[in-house]
Amino acid sequence: MRSTQLVTGALAVAATSALIGLGAAPGNAQILDGQLPDPMTPGVTHESGIMFDCTGRLGKQPIRVNLYQNRTYGNYIEAQYGEGDRHEVSIAKQVKRPFLRDGRIRGKVTLAGKPLAVTGTATPTKSVKRIHDVVEDAGLRIVSRGTHRRYAHDLTVSYRKRSTTLVCDPAVAFRLKVTKTSIVD
Repeated sequence: MRSTQLVTGALAVAATSALIGLGAAPGNAQILDGQLPDPMTPGVTHESGIMFDCTGRLGKQPIRVNLYQNRTYGNYIEAQYGEGDRHEVSIAKQVKRPFLRDGRIRGKVTLAGKPLAVTGTATPTKSVKRIHDVVEDAGLRIVSRGTHRRYAHDLTVSYRKRSTTLVCDPAVAFRLKVTKTSIVD
């Protein structure tokens, strides 16, 4: 079964490795010009932001929207409509505007020539999880320590004159100290 690889895959890896990925963007990614540090460079970073990994259905087609906001590495929105058939379209894009402001979520992107919008509310919960992950990836040993705070959310996606509620898991704010060291010669 064919499935387009988005930064979604990178974000899944990033979530597993405490949200530090995004080192290599796919061919359909739109990246803002050279404003951000390279996430695959060894060193120590202090990162904070949000990640909402959301799914839903518009009619018979699945839809996936990921919002990733990182103070160090920038803001990314990715969207995929359909999966494994002629309807499948996707995009990954870096944007300047943060998605979460004053408890409101707003994200917009053009997908296959049509506007896609994510709107709604998000509120931090009292649920905080301590994070200590160690991952080896792309010649780096990545140690992430910090916290994930869950968010309660009520989000809607609109695309092709249809709207649906999104379920987001994870929906977290993160605060991390990330140490990356080379494991290659």
